[in-house]
Amino acid sequence: MRELNLNPIEMHLDSNHKIFALSYGKAPLSYLVMLIKAGSEKDPKGKEGLTDLWAEGLTLGTKKKSLEELIFEVEKLGGYLEGSAGWDFSLLLISGLEEKLNNLLEILSEIFYEPDFPFQEIEKTKERRLSNLLQLKDDPSKMADRLIWNMAMEGTPYAHPISGSLASIKNITLEDIVHFHNEIYPQQRSTLFILSKEVKEVLLEKTKDTLSKLITWKGEEKTPETTPSTPQSQILILDRPDLTQSQIRIAFPSLSRKDDRYYILKLMNYLLGGGGFSSRLMERVRSQKGYTYSIRSSFSSLKTCGTLIISTFTPTDTTYATFEEILSTIEDFTKQGPTEKELEEAKRFFEKSFPLRIETPKQLLNEIILQETYDLKFQDLFEEIEKLKKINIEEIKSIAQEILQKQKMQVLIIGNSQHFIKNFENFENLQLMPYKDVLP
Repeated sequence: MRELNLNPIEMHLDSNHKIFALSYGKAPLSYLVMLIKAGSEKDPKGKEGLTDLWAEGLTLGTKKKSLEELIFEVEKLGGYLEGSAGWDFSLLLISGLEEKLNNLLEILSEIFYEPDFPFQEIEKTKERRLSNLLQLKDDPSKMADRLIWNMAMEGTPYAHPISGSLASIKNITLEDIVHFHNEIYPQQRSTLFILSKEVKEVLLEKTKDTLSKLITWKGEEKTPETTPSTPQSQILILDRPDLTQSQIRIAFPSLSRKDDRYYILKLMNYLLGGGGFSSRLMERVRSQKGYTYSIRSSFSSLKTCGTLIISTFTPTDTTYATFEEILSTIEDFTKQGPTEKELEEAKRFFEKSFPLRIETPKQLLNEIILQETYDLKFQDLFEEIEKLKKINIEEIKSIAQEILQKQKMQVLIIGNSQHFIKNFENFENLQLMPYKDVLP
């Protein structure tokens, strides 16, 4: 990637906050992002979704501008505005024309330091989110994704949806949002990103002034590695008699992002189920057995823990056969590992696809934000391929054997259980519940 000639400016301020500026000639728009290194894992118990609602609430108006006036100002600059939370980070993003970068910074500062959190707009936002969750109940695939995440992360700060639940959103008040803004977020470390065709010195000075309003960050709380509180395997079957196919999810505890074996995990996941038709699970469960149209594995590596989740669907009558074939594929993979051919093809995929991940300024910015969230160096992003090339079969087998342990898996199945429940009766920690009793 030397041809990009990326030379970012990183400024560490006395307050322990940071500015990251990158002149990027391809950028048709300029981007400003205020990154707060704390996300939905900070949500109070019973008020899950608060951080994400706070982040969106920042964009709903300021002390000086109503929502309509704010939208007009941003659009006048050819811009776009977004506030959202994720795991381990929250952000406020504004983009617009390159020649309007100074104006964009002024609006970002006003939004961040003088939000209004108008009651009516907050209530509308809550109602919209509640409506979306009610509709979610009709989508067993999306419900399965939410529920398996909670099962996989039980006992960690991540064991809830970022957007919250029906019960938790109803519990969040305007006072909660204001308290979060005044008391919780100021205690977190922040980085202000600038990505534009040309970042000028005068703008950097203005950016320093913007960040000078933040209180001094006093250091990070100790965050030890966490693991789910359910060390044994469990199977939850949610009975929905009207379904003609079953949703199957299987989750395993995995690695945090700072783990030195992260890239081994990334390669292993691709070989197992993340590589589409190149993966073992797709080859066995779809191509050979014909049990499903699609099966995949994905992993999330967060600040203190992680999870790897296998997802698929199948006709009701092949529910147990599909489950068995997944376990059999995992067993073979952990014993034998990938072939040399599979491993080399996986490495070539990552090498060829890497430029596509940073093809646009927004894509590059997203990658940089993730690096910064986990205190990784900017240059590490461009050393990924060399690290992947050094990984061997034994390392893949070792990480697979550590993570893909049957005695630690969490299983969720949504379907017409009367057709397959007997096949699962010999499993310990089996629970059967009506789907209608589960709320999103």
